[in-house]
Amino acid sequence: MSVKSDEWIIEQAKKGMIQPFEKGQISNGVISFGVSSYGYDMRIADEFKIFTNVHSAIVDPKNFSKKSFVDYKGDVCIIPPNSFALGKSVEYFNIPREVLCIVLGKSTYARAGIIVNVTPLEPCYDKETELLTLDGWKKFNEVKDDEIVATLNQRGELKYQQVIRKQKFKYKDKLIQIKGRNIDLAVTTSHQLFVKKRWSNNFEFIRADNVYGKYNYELKRDAIWKGQKRDYFILPSVIKSLRFSTYHTIKKEIVACLKGGSLNSKELYGKLQTKISYREFGKIFTDLYNQNILGRETTYTTRNTGASKMYVWSLRDNDYIDNDYYTQPLKIPMDDWLRFFGIWIAEGSAYISKKGYFVKVAAFGDNKKIIEGWIKKLPLKYYVTDTGFSILDKQLCSYLMQFGHAQDKFIPSEIKSLSSERIRIFLDAYMLRDGSKETLTFTTASEKLADDLQELILKAGWAAIIRKIPKEKTPIKMLRGRSVKSNYNIYKIRISKKQLTPKLCKKSFSKIDYDGYVYDVTVPNHTLYVRRNGKACWSSNCWEGYVTIEISNTTPLPVKVYSNEGIAQVLFIGADKICKTSYKDKKGKYQKQTGIWLPKVD
Repeated sequence: MSVKSDEWIIEQAKKGMIQPFEKGQISNGVISFGVSSYGYDMRIADEFKIFTNVHSAIVDPKNFSKKSFVDYKGDVCIIPPNSFALGKSVEYFNIPREVLCIVLGKSTYARAGIIVNVTPLEPCYDKETELLTLDGWKKFNEVKDDEIVATLNQRGELKYQQVIRKQKFKYKDKLIQIKGRNIDLAVTTSHQLFVKKRWSNNFEFIRADNVYGKYNYELKRDAIWKGQKRDYFILPSVIKSLRFSTYHTIKKEIVACLKGGSLNSKELYGKLQTKISYREFGKIFTDLYNQNILGRETTYTTRNTGASKMYVWSLRDNDYIDNDYYTQPLKIPMDDWLRFFGIWIAEGSAYISKKGYFVKVAAFGDNKKIIEGWIKKLPLKYYVTDTGFSILDKQLCSYLMQFGHAQDKFIPSEIKSLSSERIRIFLDAYMLRDGSKETLTFTTASEKLADDLQELILKAGWAAIIRKIPKEKTPIKMLRGRSVKSNYNIYKIRISKKQLTPKLCKKSFSKIDYDGYVYDVTVPNHTLYVRRNGKACWSSNCWEGYVTIEISNTTPLPVKVYSNEGIAQVLFIGADKICKTSYKDKKGKYQKQTGIWLPKVD
């Protein structure tokens, strides 16, 4: 075993071992804190519990009364003579499994008769739990080391952050399951839940076993999403469906050849697939030069009787696109595009036939007039059919074909990144064709689309539940006089606009046997958006917590303790071999401290 140096401490801190972290030693006018040669001097926060003997004359570690302490918050804590106080560290510690920490009180306090003692420093979801990432929903065992995942900041805003650390442990014990109409969680007993008491406005992290069976707690399902404010959608350009003349064919070849660098006239003529006379070839070059598409330099080659003049050609703009060969990108107001894309992704198709490139949108009844009003706003020609609308356009069709058939459809990232106001426009349009306003329910045959809709509903400011109906149980529907049965599973996505902080009650809890791996990840905000069986909510990630610090005044005089300044030095000792059973594995009673913890006996 060896004591870790400052370089190791700094490197591990970058991975989230200490937060907030001071990589230098700060000592000007304060009790020093930060990295030292072989340790880290942590600070004490401005929250204290000062011991008082008003209510009891006996201190019982097995039955310690909260009434024995007076809570105090301030820059300086005064501890009475022959008394003590409890505090917590400013820093949050996440100690690697193979590392043991020894904590020593700062000599500045020790020399003044003040003794500093520190409590010990040393996952959590089942294999069915998923978390929301930048690439959609994933199970924990699918998460990459550098995955970007959805987190919640202190203002209740959804923020994407990179995973700092992944956890995976073998676990054979009871899991706490919290299950209700809108929630489904299965976590280890020591896992931190993100909950609030009914009479409180603030959510906090509390251990699952401390919430188990209680009535006065609520979970959180929604978030604030700001997103991007883009006013236009750009429909990408495509190759025109034209039979080009010889001129356009050679022009395309010349541009392609010169993308690789400059060539002289003879070299370029030799690379052409379409052969024309050298004289006609020269005319095309002169024309492209006059259009400022090509640049040229004069060079001379020696001959027996003198020298010949020759041009070396190059593209003036190496990113040049032949606009005679490609359509122009189409600029469409974003709100108009979102309404069209919403009805198309719900009930539309795009395909190529011998007659051309077709985009179709199904529409019937009163909704048909509403949808036609939306389609009219697009800079595209359409015609009305018995079943809806058709647009014959290669540019639109080529873009929409990437979304596949009904069972493969998905929402592109450029829509997911929009503001919540624009996302609601898209959801309203989708609901018009494939949803129910009465039940606030969407329907789709695409599992990926269902996942994307649940994500969009969160970003719209609400929450959603997904229910899967196996294809064997899907009902038969009548369509234009014909009975139709789905060949795929059906997914029902129900929006919740009101029950965003579901209340827990005694029947919400149960304990289930579990034998397998449990998973978690660590992120800076310490929150994850997780779901189980289609029900999603905010919960905590795996984190170790703050350090509880005991400061004893052994003098006959009152003493001062300065908050946000150094209090104790942490030494990190690396083991030669990772322990078989860690403090966490033993379910240590002081594991994952979130505040100042009093003594307790399990």
